Amino acid sequence: GFSGFAKNNKFAVFPSCGLGWVLSNESSFKISWIDYLKLRMSYGQNGNQTSRYSSLARVAAIDDYKYVFGDGGSTSMGQSIVSLSNDDLRWEKTLGLNFGIDFGIFNNRIKGNIEYYKTSTTDLLWNMVIPEVTGFSSITTNIGKVANSGFEFLIESTPIQRNNFSWDFAVNFSTNKNKIVSLMGYDHDGDGKEDDLVASGLFIGKSIGAIYHYEIDGIWQITDNVADGYYPGNYRIIDQNDDGKITAAADRVFLGRTEPAFIAGIQNSLNYKNFTLRFFVNTIQGGKNGYQGKQYGGAALSSTGNFANTNHFTFFDHWSVTNPDGKYAVTVNAPQIDAAKYCSRSFIRLQDISFAYKLNQSLLQNIGIAGAKFYISGKNLLTFTKWDGWDPETNQGIESNYYPVMKSFTLGVDIEF
Repeated sequence: GFSGFAKNNKFAVFPSCGLGWVLSNESSFKISWIDYLKLRMSYGQNGNQTSRYSSLARVAAIDDYKYVFGDGGSTSMGQSIVSLSNDDLRWEKTLGLNFGIDFGIFNNRIKGNIEYYKTSTTDLLWNMVIPEVTGFSSITTNIGKVANSGFEFLIESTPIQRNNFSWDFAVNFSTNKNKIVSLMGYDHDGDGKEDDLVASGLFIGKSIGAIYHYEIDGIWQITDNVADGYYPGNYRIIDQNDDGKITAAADRVFLGRTEPAFIAGIQNSLNYKNFTLRFFVNTIQGGKNGYQGKQYGGAALSSTGNFANTNHFTFFDHWSVTNPDGKYAVTVNAPQIDAAKYCSRSFIRLQDISFAYKLNQSLLQNIGIAGAKFYISGKNLLTFTKWDGWDPETNQGIESNYYPVMKSFTLGVDIEF
């Protein structure tokens, strides 16, 4: 039970079960190079809860003056309703099936696990966009059904094990695909198909992170026959139906998705005598049209000089009169419809690296020290990406109001007594 749900839906039941079989423990198992092998399966349901008070109409003080008491009285601060109530708000439920294999081979020099899962989530908790004529822009509610499936594996290995040298290696990999199966169940346009929730960015048959926006084809130039409502330096939006005008209903298309194709990490540890080198490489890859992020061309400013004076990035390839082949638009004059450039956020990053030397015990035993190690380490030292701006992983692009991912070095000594 959870108090954040509506009064009639605070409790829910989530049953599950799991089965496992360690084949390598069976007397009939005769594969000598397999040290451990377990098959397992689980099936069940779990729940996702909302934040507190989500089902209630909340009242809060606002930074505004609302009331006047009596003739000639001064205005006073007031309170107003800041969220709509939802008497039907209930638990989000996910029903899942999982298959897994745990293994160890070659005297456990290689071990790991492999997983495959398939889930179906219903009654998704969502801040659904509603007409602002209601006085609110969204309401927390339950909608639809989403299907997920994915594959994961983790492998740990010791490829080399010698007297003075060893190499330990680990890699993890995961991928997930999701698809919206159903939403509200409405067919208001009478086409025989369930309606999408366009205002909320949800489309049946697409992923939750589908990008539905205007497609751009370069930047309007001074010598172009610029469309009405647009100016040189604005993005040129493709007129998908060639009707001579740009509208949200006719000219938005699916450009990709925000979810990645896969996530992976590689950990290495190399030991030679008293020296140890460790490093971890992290990568997120989008594949075709995946892991996309929006790159803003800049604010609507009165001149390119003001664009620079407000500390926007002038060292990226922005359009200007003297740089007509710029990669990003500069909206010196605000366009009628402000398009955006979506770019891949795929990256490979050297996340952590350390180098350590451990002093011989024979040098320390006479001074009462159990162990001592000198080390130097670094974080976020190298990132390989085509993404411009601060950081692809946090989706921080070429805007000015963000901060870069901090690179750090640490030099230290560990002493044990």
